[in-house]
Amino acid sequence: CCSVPQVLKSCTEFIEKHGIVDGIYRLSGIASNIQKLRHEFDSEQIPDLTKDIYIQDIHCVGSLCKLYFRELPNPLLTYQ
Repeated sequence: CCSVPQVLKSCTEFIEKHGIVDGIYRLSGIASNIQKLRHEFDSEQIPDLTKDIYIQDIHCVGSLCKLYFRELPNPLLTYQ
């Protein structure tokens, strides 16, 4: 049927490997890092998440996952 979008696959694999820290999805990453990461995925690239910028700001990877779900045209869960 449907495959998992590359952005979610890459980010969740990276978080499972490097990001098991308190508040990984609760705390926000640095906005400029989130936008840079988003731009790399939007450019049809698979970014190197092992760069220091992403390891030092692991929360930007979690924030990108949250942003992806927020921007879906239809919510995963209904409002009822």
